[in-house]
Order: sequence, then C-alpha cells, then structure tokens
Amino acid sequence: MNENIGFIGLGKMGLPMAKNLLKNGYSVFGADVSENALEELQALGGNTGSMKDWIHKVEYIVLMLPSSAIVNKVLEDIIDAISSSTQKDQNSLMIIDMSSSYPADTKENSNKLETYNIGFVDAPVSGGVKKAVDGTLTIMAGGSAEHFEKCKRLLGAMGSSISLVGPSGSGHLIKAINNYLSATHLLASCEAVQLLENFGVEPEKAINVINQSTGRSGSTEYKFPNFILTEAYNSGFSLELIKKDIGMADQLFKDADAATSLPQIIYQKFSEASNVLDKEADHTEINKFVSAYLLKRGILNEENEKIVSGGSGSGNDVRPGGVRQF
Repeated sequence: MNENIGFIGLGKMGLPMAKNLLKNGYSVFGADVSENALEELQALGGNTGSMKDWIHKVEYIVLMLPSSAIVNKVLEDIIDAISSSTQKDQNSLMIIDMSSSYPADTKENSNKLETYNIGFVDAPVSGGVKKAVDGTLTIMAGGSAEHFEKCKRLLGAMGSSISLVGPSGSGHLIKAINNYLSATHLLASCEAVQLLENFGVEPEKAINVINQSTGRSGSTEYKFPNFILTEAYNSGFSLELIKKDIGMADQLFKDADAATSLPQIIYQKFSEASNVLDKEADHTEINKFVSAYLLKRGILNEENEKIVSGGSGSGNDVRPGGVRQF
C-alpha cells in the first residue's frame, strides 16, 4: 500500500488511530504540538515535520483536534499551504475531520474546500481510547457517497463500525447528540446508584441488576464497572471535552428552537462539576460531584479550599465563579 496520510492531532485518541494506520500499511505524516507524541510516532515508523514539507505528498489528511475553532484554523493553514506553493503536482486531496466539530462550521468548511477542489468528509468517532487502540471505533460519517467510498478503506483501519449517516455535517451532528445522550445516561445513573446506596443497596449489586433490566446503558454496562466502582476514573475522556460536546448539543437544540430544557440542565450540571473538580478530571468523575449535591455529603475543592455541599434548591442560585450554592 503506497498511500500517504497526513494526521494532524496526535492526542489520546489521535496517536493510537495514527498507529493503526501505520499497522495497516499506510505511510503517516504526523503533526502535533506535543514533541513526545511526534517522537512516539517516529519510533513506530511515522514521519514528522512541517505540514508544508509533506502536504504535496499525501492523498488524505486526517484531523483529530479539540474544537471547531482549531479545525477551522488548521483548514485555513492547509489552504494557504497549497495555494502559496509553487509545486504543481499536488495529489488529489481528501480531508477527513474526525474531531467533534460544530455541524454548521463543518458544512461551511465543506463548501469552502470544494472551491479548491479538496474533498471533505466529517467522520467523528465513538468508543474512547480503548477502541482507538484496538482499531474498533464506531465512525459516523457525513458527506457525499462518492467521498465516503473513497475514504472508507482508510476509515476501516481505525474502526469496525463505519456508516455514512447523511450529508456534510451529519456525522458531527450525530456525534454531538450521541455524547449528549451519553452524558445524560451517566448523570442519571450516578444519581440513581447513589440514591440506592444511601438506602442500603450495594452499588455493585445495583449495577448488576440494572444491567439485566431496561435501565441499562453504556454508563452502567461499561463506565460504572471499569471506572466508577473501581474509583479508577481513567476512561481517557476528560470532563472538559464532554462538557464542550454537551454545550454544542445544547446550542443545536436552541438553534432548532426545540421545546426542551433538558440539554440545558445537563450542560449546567457538567459545567458546575467542571468548576469544582480538577481541571484534568476524567468525565466519569461527575460521580464525585453528584455526591456533593444529591445526598449532602460534600466534596472538597482542593484548588479553592472550599466545601461544596448538597441540597435540593431550585438550581438557579449561581454565585461568583459559577459554583452553585446548594
């Protein structure tokens, strides 16, 4: 296989995904702000260096970046690199945005890149670090059928369930909604299990029963046994990132003038948690925050040396700093 792939964004998810491309015979040219990530890619046979040095060698560029704003900036850099180059033998280029980007930005980027004859597919992922390592991610793609078919084999090196879900932006839309649902399940499950525990039901037994019943979810079947009940809290997906995704979903509901307040409530809870938990907290640590308000146990915010205690207020009393006083 002689296809050259540019891969921008070698973080917790991106690096193992790039490794799987190498394992499947692709030549990978990586870019990231982390020297450690670049060195690790090089050690496995990947290439690094300035994007301008390799952009004319690649047929695809995969983006795995933290936000739409960064994706938009990187796409401008790609356009500038191609437009300013005197090299005339640019390969036909396809960009695959596997980040969690805002769907409206995605549609705009797709239209913009089309004017430069650059193909574009949004193909965000679900499954976390474990499935990124295993190459078994779920990949939900948006774009034309032609572009999807062109990059389907490449996506198959990183995922085991790959679907074209609709036109440009659809992949990012369903990813935002998926993560909103995941966060909703997680928050509800944490509250439910802590209530059961307060009544005298052991959390492990509660989870076992729920997982044999209709209340089960990805949170009860996977996150509780592996990260919450063990108190490992190391799923590899940060609280800040899921908060960003919930905020995106909340905005999508608002943009649609949807008659629901649930997305806003879920976003508020995760925002409050991010104010009192460590900045690097795993998203499963929302369970610690739930213990602060649900049963009035309280948790210590070490950074501010304050106790946030529980209660059953209206939810509207937000004090300076964004920490709700329960």
